[in-house]
Amino acid sequence: MIALLPATSLAAIAIALISVTATGADAVRSAIGATASPSAAPTVSLLDGKTFVAQSGEKGKQASNKDTIVFRDGRFLSEGCSPFGFKDAPYQATVDGAAIRFHTETHSPTHGTMVWDGTVKDNAIEATSDWNRERWYWKIKKEYWYRGQLKKYENRGE
Repeated sequence: MIALLPATSLAAIAIALISVTATGADAVRSAIGATASPSAAPTVSLLDGKTFVAQSGEKGKQASNKDTIVFRDGRFLSEGCSPFGFKDAPYQATVDGAAIRFHTETHSPTHGTMVWDGTVKDNAIEATSDWNRERWYWKIKKEYWYRGQLKKYENRGE
């Protein structure tokens, strides 16, 4: 025995099928609590696990500071900027011939924003940062340079 569905039921089924097609199967799976697709898994970034010890200074001037630049878990950290409230931030990295170029923005609730661009080649890093801090009555914009080497760790018998 074949039962016929009323026209309103057929219309509701058609709308549901169109919605699934338009939003994609992953959206439907996540809406009903299914596990996420493999593409949602974290990825290893090109510079992860590398730490550089660098000299730095204001653009056009000699070195005036030391910094340690850390790439870990897809994030960038300037240890020299941490005391000013700058936290770690995600970074993007691309291969450019024998070098790896990276870009990131770090933020401080009290000291503004730093936009970083740099290159890692062999065991050396060269980078620049543009520091911007704005208030309603003044603005600071300074450029800094960084040059350093991959940090060497002592063999601790591990």
